[in-house]
Amino acid sequence: MTLPVNDYDELHVISDLHLGGRPGFQIFGSTGELAWLIDYLRQCPADRRIALLINGDFVDFLAQSPALPFDPEGAIDKLTAIANDDTFRPIFDALRRFAGQDNRYLVVNLGNHDLELALPWVREAIVNLLSGGNPAARGRITLATDGAGIALRIGSSRVLCVHGNEVDTWNVADHEQIRRIGRDYTQGRPVEEWVPNSGSQLVAEVMNPIKKDYPFIDLLKPELPAVFPTLIALKPSVVGQLAKLGPTVTRLAWDSVRRATGFLDADPLAGTPDAASQAAAPVAGGPSLRVLRQQRLDLARDLLDRTENHWRDDSTPFDLVTADQRGEYVGILGAIGKLVTGQGTQEALRDALDGLDDDRTFASDEEDGTYRDLDQMIGSEIDFLIAGHTHLERALKRRRGRGYYFNSGTWARLIQIPAELRRDAAKFAELFERMKAGTMAALDGIPPQQSVTLRRNSVVSVWREGGSTTAELRRVAAAAGGAFALQPVAGTRYSLT
Repeated sequence: MTLPVNDYDELHVISDLHLGGRPGFQIFGSTGELAWLIDYLRQCPADRRIALLINGDFVDFLAQSPALPFDPEGAIDKLTAIANDDTFRPIFDALRRFAGQDNRYLVVNLGNHDLELALPWVREAIVNLLSGGNPAARGRITLATDGAGIALRIGSSRVLCVHGNEVDTWNVADHEQIRRIGRDYTQGRPVEEWVPNSGSQLVAEVMNPIKKDYPFIDLLKPELPAVFPTLIALKPSVVGQLAKLGPTVTRLAWDSVRRATGFLDADPLAGTPDAASQAAAPVAGGPSLRVLRQQRLDLARDLLDRTENHWRDDSTPFDLVTADQRGEYVGILGAIGKLVTGQGTQEALRDALDGLDDDRTFASDEEDGTYRDLDQMIGSEIDFLIAGHTHLERALKRRRGRGYYFNSGTWARLIQIPAELRRDAAKFAELFERMKAGTMAALDGIPPQQSVTLRRNSVVSVWREGGSTTAELRRVAAAAGGAFALQPVAGTRYSLT
């Protein structure tokens, strides 16, 4: 089957802007660069069809007060507050200029921090914000909010953009439940309770209270080996906060089962004209689909019950992982142990981060789990597969088919603690004191040669040229005279004919 797709001369993908939060606690910090990029693309040759695609986490409802995992009733107020914030207003102004230009197309894909955009009234609100009420501009704005991603064609190549949380059990989204909630609100019917995924629970119930003191904490990469040891060192009392992970771990186990058994969204047989006959029919001489479905549900319930019982018996979250997974928690447990035995917090943290000296988290050619899972999930006929979500740039050959995988990184700040800084006790002590200050400004104020704060401002550009389609990872960076430039990342350009 040939699906209709949007055809463009150029596509530029950005993601994970995370616009939101109160001043001083905003992880987005590149207003000038992003406004410049949007206007730069608007001013490109007028005869070229150019699309700017925001590939998820455009706005961050989880960062806006009150921080709820899902907020159907307060979403429009939060969206309005974000658009009117002094930091973010120039971005929305530039997007309105872009969408108001002929041959310029704005596409917004859903992420996991902006799920409310899938609700009908919130979709209408953001389209009004981005179009400024201009009917022609509205026609050039596309919102993809059903979790399927965005299919496009550049030249003869097929491009698919997905956010990436589709393969992240912590942050999967139940799009069918969101659809039902939207329907029931619209029709004035009782609305079912929203049970957030484990990632949203973690952010809203555990991380947000901590971020009141340390707003930078979720910018650390990689998350598990770096974040928790740092939290424990900066604020030892945070160990008590980990007790709140009980419901989060339970939800994580449930979502893992639902993904594995195919029941994350709607029943695969529900609503089909011949559902009853299909359910009763045997599969290749074996049990019927109804029996198989019941077996999968029984397995899911059994696993969920065991997880809940484990927690009820006062087990810790770390007891719920397998022996093979425990290695990931060495930094956490090591930091706790050294604090208990009286080692200073600063030295405990230095030791806990020792294992990151050879870490390749920031290498654009690193085959991480998101790359492997998406490559396996997405059909081999997709020539350019573009994701976000991880906040980490990637440009890799796909294992399946002839195509390539890109990750558009993030426009939020990132924090990387280099090995040489960790090894230097004096420099690490200075960094530790800045972390204890608990403000983004304290980290932003580190001299450039010692800075741990990164602003990658990543863009994946795809364009047709002659008979080929080319894709490349780029960054918006400062240029001479206080201007900005779109600069290629070495070794990330790939072409297909």
